[in-house]
Amino acid sequence: MVFIVASFFLGLIIIKKIKLKTTLPVKAIVAGIIGITGLTQIIFWQSFILPFNKVFILATIGLVLIISLVQIKFKKIKYKRPKVNQVIFAVFWLSLWSWLWSRMLVLEPNGLFAGWVNIWGDWAAHLSYTTSFGFGDNFPPQMPLLAGARFSYPFMADFLSAILLKLDLNLIEAMILPSLWLSMLLTGMLYIFGGRISTWLFLLNGGLGFLWLKWGEELTHAETLNIEWINIITSQAIPQRGWLMGFPIALLVYWLLWRYWQNPKNNNLGLAGLLTTSLALIHAHSLILVSLVAGLLMLQERKIKPWIKFFLPVVVLGLPQVFYFYGSSLSGGSFIRWRPGWLADRNQDFWLWFWFKNLGAVLPLSLIGFKLAGKKLRQFSLGFWIIFILANLWQWQPWEWDNTKLITHWYLIAAVLAGKAIEKGLNSKEKIIKSLSLVFFSLSILSGSHDVWRLTQYQQRKIRFFTTEQLTLADKIRKNTNPKAIFLTADNHDHWVPVLTGRKIVLGFKGWLWSYGLDFSRQEQAVKTIYQGGEAAKELLKHYQVDYIVIGPMEKESNLKVNTAWLEANFPVWLETETTKILATNITKAGFDK
Repeated sequence: MVFIVASFFLGLIIIKKIKLKTTLPVKAIVAGIIGITGLTQIIFWQSFILPFNKVFILATIGLVLIISLVQIKFKKIKYKRPKVNQVIFAVFWLSLWSWLWSRMLVLEPNGLFAGWVNIWGDWAAHLSYTTSFGFGDNFPPQMPLLAGARFSYPFMADFLSAILLKLDLNLIEAMILPSLWLSMLLTGMLYIFGGRISTWLFLLNGGLGFLWLKWGEELTHAETLNIEWINIITSQAIPQRGWLMGFPIALLVYWLLWRYWQNPKNNNLGLAGLLTTSLALIHAHSLILVSLVAGLLMLQERKIKPWIKFFLPVVVLGLPQVFYFYGSSLSGGSFIRWRPGWLADRNQDFWLWFWFKNLGAVLPLSLIGFKLAGKKLRQFSLGFWIIFILANLWQWQPWEWDNTKLITHWYLIAAVLAGKAIEKGLNSKEKIIKSLSLVFFSLSILSGSHDVWRLTQYQQRKIRFFTTEQLTLADKIRKNTNPKAIFLTADNHDHWVPVLTGRKIVLGFKGWLWSYGLDFSRQEQAVKTIYQGGEAAKELLKHYQVDYIVIGPMEKESNLKVNTAWLEANFPVWLETETTKILATNITKAGFDK
């Protein structure tokens, strides 16, 4: 709470300095986003100079609070009472997010469980990145899952959780609590940017899966039907922590750009540029897309001078971060290729039919909304439509589905335009138009609502992440090994060593590393050679500075062909359980009396 309060006050100070004129509820949401972004960034960059520990984090938080109390003048607050529908909207989303997040990571007597398959799939990486900072002293940042590689993945959302680990929250709390806070900021910013109807359309997106699939199945994802525009909550807000922290920032920037576009006197382009810069280590795709939208607005306005405030911090502060952290993956070979229609070719679908299946009524409604919109909104939306076109012509990621990182930004404006069309229809005097608008709105969120409802079924959806034995082993490693120790393990995505201990490993899950554009071929061969034993193994252990070798069920069940006899003959057993042995390659560094 101290961290959240300090970040909120930091946001209020910035709002005061730039003289942002808006309503109190809007200021609260904006301050929340600016504050948590700013305070996380401050602590991250200071940790290159000062130790990343509880004392210095608390000192920074205290300093922010003191400055805030000096700067902010408390006076009687004037505000309008919220409308009943606004209260219902806020209560509903707070209740839903609280319900969902309370069931995403659950500690039971027989282990740690994930409440959704995408948490089990994606959060193994996010937990590894969080613990690499919180438990593994990962400064300067290196990729925890690939020994010797630079951290070429946006990790700031996980660093935020690492801060909370240092402030004595347990791992579940450190992951879940900021996710809940960011979810509410996301919902609030969606409301501010597009209104209530657009928020429903965006968060409960879903196509026509309900026409073919049974109730209880996932309606927004069916490869056999080529339905791939998966619900945003189930596929992005819940599993993708970078997106959950980055998209509210992008939304805030879009809102600031829209305010300027409506009236140049509302010029907060400097703040918009700084917020865009922060996306470099939070959600790099959003940095690129937000800059693209801003650039196209500048071209339409035909004025460069006002936009210097925006692009100067992006170029001077943002691009160096991009090249430093992602340079190796960008130079590792081009993965951009011509692919018209995105995934329509999987079933040889005509691209228009493919998108109608995936988007449902939102597709025609967004086009109607574009026609009904005023000139300013149509101009503002052009950049988003260009993003949609780009996503439909080229594949921009090694994994083709990751084009959704672009499509989501377009879908934001599509939901806004569709929301405008529905709202106009609901306000119509014609009963038939009102009825049709209500029907189209209901059908647009039917599949998405169903899939979000499935998230609440913890008992039916839960997957065991780690056994109690693995949790105990991880605890012993955290307490008794050097935070910078390097382990040799199998490359399972859910291997307990990187996830729970924060220790680096020679090679982690190759699917992630491939999607980051990283070359892992040398480490892949090295891991196989070491586990098979011999003199070459000893040389590779020295080269990768391996401190511990894990021989457990994952290693034995892999294709590594583990030569247990040779390994145990050459290295002492440092820790042993019923299923797992951990060997120390350098007993003097191990420092543990088993």
